[in-house]
Order: sequence, then structure tokens, then C-alpha cells
Amino acid sequence: MRGLRNPFRLRRSESIDTDDAFLTLFEPGILEVMPQKTLLDSVHIIRSAAGAGKTSLIRMFTPASLIALTRRGKGDPKTRELYQRMKEFGAIDDNGPTVLGVLLTCGPGYSMLQDLNTDQARKDRLFFGLLNSRITLAVLRGALEFKGLEFPSGLERIRITSSKQTPSLQPLPFPCTGKQLYAWAEQREAKLCASLDSLGPLKADNLPGDEALYSLDLVEPGNLTLDGSPITKCILLMMDDIHKLTAHQRGVLVSTVIDARSNVGVWITERFEALSSQELLSSGAEKGRDYGSTIEIENYWRGKNDKFEKLATRVANRRIDEASDTELPLFSSCLQEALVGPTWDDRFAAIATTVSERVKRIYGANDRFRDWIRLRDSIGGDPQQRAKDWRALEILISRELNKKQRGLFDDQPLGEEELVQREDSSLANAAELFLAREFQLPYYFGVDRISRLASLNIQQFLGLAGEVFEEATAAELLRRPVALSPERQHSIMKEMAKQFWDEIPRRVRHGRELRQFLESVGIFSRTFTYRPTAPNDPGVTGTAIRMSERSQLFHEAGKQGGKANYGLVRLGEMLASALSHNLLVAQLDYSCKQEKWMVLNLNRLLCVHFDLPLGYGLYKERPLKVLVQWLDTPFIESEGELL
Repeated sequence: MRGLRNPFRLRRSESIDTDDAFLTLFEPGILEVMPQKTLLDSVHIIRSAAGAGKTSLIRMFTPASLIALTRRGKGDPKTRELYQRMKEFGAIDDNGPTVLGVLLTCGPGYSMLQDLNTDQARKDRLFFGLLNSRITLAVLRGALEFKGLEFPSGLERIRITSSKQTPSLQPLPFPCTGKQLYAWAEQREAKLCASLDSLGPLKADNLPGDEALYSLDLVEPGNLTLDGSPITKCILLMMDDIHKLTAHQRGVLVSTVIDARSNVGVWITERFEALSSQELLSSGAEKGRDYGSTIEIENYWRGKNDKFEKLATRVANRRIDEASDTELPLFSSCLQEALVGPTWDDRFAAIATTVSERVKRIYGANDRFRDWIRLRDSIGGDPQQRAKDWRALEILISRELNKKQRGLFDDQPLGEEELVQREDSSLANAAELFLAREFQLPYYFGVDRISRLASLNIQQFLGLAGEVFEEATAAELLRRPVALSPERQHSIMKEMAKQFWDEIPRRVRHGRELRQFLESVGIFSRTFTYRPTAPNDPGVTGTAIRMSERSQLFHEAGKQGGKANYGLVRLGEMLASALSHNLLVAQLDYSCKQEKWMVLNLNRLLCVHFDLPLGYGLYKERPLKVLVQWLDTPFIESEGELL
């Protein structure tokens, strides 16, 4: 049933208040990032920038979501595909959920422990003590929900067979009931939290703590029964928002969980911003022998851009299907996809005339290009295509005249064969971009380009699509054409890009310095993109450094004090901040010119801000020392800089 005026405004999983609504809006395609074979019985670190879908993924494996999904079953067309996918993952079967997914959010309360005036070993014990208490409480509550039992009465039916030699549990008799264990964990948590909230001096020595994460053994599947039978064969602990811990807590938690080799599956989810500069500049995810792969969501979709863009469109269609007060069937119905109609034909005809006359005036007397110009003049047909063809010809002539090395036959007339050989889709795209900028034509419009502007981030896409949907439904209400014109789409995207740009200083670490650096990257890319020869057609969307230079940044980030090169450390911090917030997209070990490069492409919305194309991997390299200079001296176009 439709009931949301603008479902695109629900950008965060936490904002969706019912499990049925969550399931209806959840697009199964996002599950593709998860490794099916090891997903439930290993340790996985899941990373992304904010808004990539981590929280939605872990919510999907909670008891409430799995119970709601099995209740709706494969008979509900809105969840049929999701039901099948979750069966393939082994999370449900025809009888209901088969995995007990326990969500534990690691909020800022844990980080307060690091501020205590005591030694680090004691801080770690308190940290593990609080974690053990909360994991135990969360698993017991989850077990009741999993089995459909009431809290707290259902705790009496749960038995914990062994303490697994946990020292702090020695006062409890084992086997014990869930009620007894819950009371013990609740009391320990309350004592720790009350002390942290106290205004008086904190006596850490009197607080309960643990040497290790004993709770993983305590709550393993074989240790928990209900009325004498195992509750489940699989327990999955999902620890969310690990980036809110201190760097030390995060490090000790990850290493402890990996070393524990527990029978409990563990997911640790965090934002890239939790990583150090060294980690963000490193070669990325590796697979360990003792744990599963690190899942970096954006990195998974890189190289699968078309797949992600189709996923984004399906997400949009699900949202529209749940919208109230509209009869729009699909997201594509909100958008005009092409510059068509008599008005556009007249405009492109005038543009084609302008460009053709310019080409003839400047190059018509040159015998080398006479046949090319004659061939273009002989082709009629669609005015838009003629305008693009003439602009592409102008680029090709510029390339010929700007060749650095002249050949033996470079003074001979060029014929039709040479023209056909040199034309391709990249040149055509460059011609379209050049025309858009010169004649103020809309460029950022249509489903494909708006999906690409998501920059592999679902939340970013929902923000863009939500603005489009808002105007489309308003037009529908006023009985006007609902499909937004290309001009209006382009205008909305430019407005959203400006808003995105203006928010950088407020929401990003080193925001003002970083924005100044990104401005240099953007202006440099734009300057190189719109050179008459259109190098790297259809255009440049970033820069690159050699992998050897990246290694320099990596090693400088690990140095301390006066031994470090201050400029390189600053640049490393800027790049790390940009990567962690998805403002730059890195591609490592890119092969070109017989060397390996670290390519740094701008977020697609930043490409809109700087009037750049939307392709990936298009860059113009700069030496490391130049990027360091851009931190303090903004890039200014000059001929020497662009050589």
C-alpha cells in the first residue's frame, strides 16, 4: 500500500520505522557485495563512506527483518526476489529464520573510557567488560525475539550450559538460566555506565572489567538452548558504527575478534573515516587466513559502474512504487531523456550553422582539410547530430594542427578514410560536452547520468532522485507535464552539486583546506578538458601520481615528529580525508605509459560543479610536488602547467 509522500527522503535505514516498509524498500541487488560462502561463519570487516548501505545490510539480517520476510514469503511479489536471495545466503528457510543476527551499535559511550585517568591496560579491561555485558544482553534479547518469546519471562526457558572458563562469571552457577545471566550482565553494565555518568571522581579500580572478549564463547550456538534444544545453529554478531570508537579501541577490538577464532560469526562495520592516513593510502582490502575478506562497498562497485547504476534505478523504482499521491509508474517517467522537438531542432540547426561557419572561416582555405569540410557539408539530417559532427571535426582539425611531431606526409590533403578512422564515441562525447558549455545546453540529465552522479553511493543518489521526484509530483498535482525537462534536470543537478560543495568545510575533516585542494584538482581538470584538442576525450575528471610516490605518502604518514616531511604528511591527510568521505575515488596500480599510477577521480557531483564529464579513469597526472603546492597555492591555468 502506498503511504509515503516522498519515500526518497528516507535516506537512512533507521528512518524506516516498520520492518515491512524496510523490506519493501530494500533492493536485493545490494546483497551482491556480500560473500555468500563465508558470510555467516567468519569475521568480516565491512567498510564504506557514509550512505553506501552498511546499516541496511546488517538490518536485513536481524530477527525482526527475517521474521517479517518469512511471514510475507515468496508469494509477495514485492519481496519474492529478496526471499530467494536470503534463502541462498542460508539466513532463512521455509520454516523461518535460520540465523540469529544480533545488532550491537558502538556509540560514543565506549570512547569515554579512553579518557579515564588510569593505565591503558585498565582501560582495555573496562572496554572489554562493557562489551561483554552488552553483547550478552543483546544476544539474550535477540534469542527471545528470534523464538517469538516475551521479555523478560522467556529468559527462564533459556539455558547457558557453560561459562567457558570466564573468570568474571564464577559467581554464577552453570548451567544457568537466561534470566540469571541477563541479571548479571545488566548489573555490570549499569555499574559501569553509572560511574561514567557520575560528576564525581571516577575510581576505575572499583569497576568491573575483563581481560578478553569472553562473551563470544559464552554465546556461541552450542552453548545456548531453549527448553533443552539448541536455539539456532548460527549466531551472527553485527557490530555497527565501529568508527565511533577511539583508534586504539578499534584496533584492539578488531585484532581480538580475529584472534578469538569464535564459532560466532562477526561483522564489524565502519566508515572509512575511522581509518588512518596510512590505511587509506594502502593497497586496500586483503584476505586473511583467519578471517573473511574485508568488504569495501564502493570498491566492490568500481569496475561495475553500469551494474551499480542499474541498481540505483531499481532502488528509485521501489521508492516510487511506495509513494502516495502519485500515479508515476517508474523513476524514468519523471525525466525527459533527450533534447527533442521542434524548438530543439531549430536551436541545434542554428548551432550547427554557427560551428560550420566558424570551421570554414578559420580552416576552409587549408587544402589539407578541404575534403573533410566538404564531407561534413554534404551530410544533412538530424540538426543535433550535425552540430555534434561539426564540433567533432573542429576538434580533429585542432589535433592535426597541434601535432608536436610532423610526419613526412602531414602536408597532404586528408580524405574520408582518415576522417572515419579518427572518429569514435569518445570524440562524439567530447563534442557534446563542448557544445553544452559553449551554447549553455543541458548536459546533466536523464536516468543514466543521474544514476552515475550517485558516485557509487546510494544515499547520494536518493538525495538527487528525491529532488527530481519532488518536482515531478508537484507538476502532477498541478496537472502539468510530470517529466522534467532536460534544462530543469540540469539545473537541479547543478544546485545539488553547489550544495554538496558548500557543505565540505562543515562535514569533512580538514574541510576548508581540503576544499581548496579539490578546487585546484577541479579547475585543473576543467582547463585540460576544454583545450581545443580535447585530450583524454571526452575529458579529464581528476589527476594521478605514480605508485612510487604514493608509497612516499604512505611512509611519511607513519613517521613521527620532525622526521616527517610536513608537506607530504599534509597531502596524505588531505587525500585520506577526501577518500574517506568519497570526495575522491582512488584506483591503484593503473597501468599507463609503462608505469603504475594511483588515479584520483573527483566525486561525480564535484564533476558537475566543475562542468566535467562523468566517466571514470580519465585523468592527467601531476608530480607529487605539484599536488603539495596546491595545498597552499591554488592552481592557475598557464600554458606551462598544461604541458
